[in-house]
Amino acid sequence: MLFNDWLKDDSKIVLFDGGFGTELLRRGILEPGKVPDMLNIENPDTIVEIHKSYYNAGSNMCHTNTFGSTPLNLRRHNLEERIEEIIEKALDNIQKACPPGSLVVGDIGPTGKFRPPVGTASSEEWHSSFATQTKLLEKGVDLFHIETISDLEEMLSAVRAVKKVSNKPIIASITYKKAKRGFFTIMGDPLEKCIHTLENENVDVIGTNCTLGSGDMLDLVKQAIDMTDIPISVKPNAGQPRLEGTKTHYDQPIEEFVRDIQEMINFGVKIVGGCCGTTPETISEIRKIIDLI
Repeated sequence: MLFNDWLKDDSKIVLFDGGFGTELLRRGILEPGKVPDMLNIENPDTIVEIHKSYYNAGSNMCHTNTFGSTPLNLRRHNLEERIEEIIEKALDNIQKACPPGSLVVGDIGPTGKFRPPVGTASSEEWHSSFATQTKLLEKGVDLFHIETISDLEEMLSAVRAVKKVSNKPIIASITYKKAKRGFFTIMGDPLEKCIHTLENENVDVIGTNCTLGSGDMLDLVKQAIDMTDIPISVKPNAGQPRLEGTKTHYDQPIEEFVRDIQEMINFGVKIVGGCCGTTPETISEIRKIIDLI
């Protein structure tokens, strides 16, 4: 398994892709309220083009366009009955773009449903939803990335569902907010608890993505790196979003973002990439610094 070989190679820094929604917005094809995953069917040429742009920029592995393709999320948009079609097209699109020696990552995002007292979701409901998505993705991916999860309990449901269906590697990425006392999920779980919980679940990589810009994520890395011996993955945002009318902008200069990524690599981060606001240009600049290591 190529990914496992990469993890064992101390000299290998793995480069992820950047923001996908950013690219859809830049091309003007993502309408407000639309599920981006539907574009696998409605605009496959653009989806393939975005995947290619990241692989060509130097990404070792890229996500399928399936962030929102859990039954629970699709049900909220009356699209649950199209889940097989969505995921089948997503796999077809990325396989057209993926060059030899690169990997396809099955992207699993949050369900959009919260547990009490915020919502009504149960662990069993989460587990069933994640398992369904995993079964449909399994045949066409090299590994899974469970990402942008803000509730440790939902993450546990996702990890256990993936493990029940597949023996392929798992990157488990939680999103955190920075507080005076450190980094916490929105449900109040501290960074150290999340890391140790994921260690006990035997995930292959412990990650964090979204919400934080590269500067704050660098501060998180400085703490996290001493909390675990498991490889760490980071995908920060390109700074904080700025609303201008109905459009969202990320103003952080690429040079500053890449400088922070370089520092994270220096601290021992194994997998790097970008989330909201990052582009193929961002990934290309990160590729340059990795190639110099």
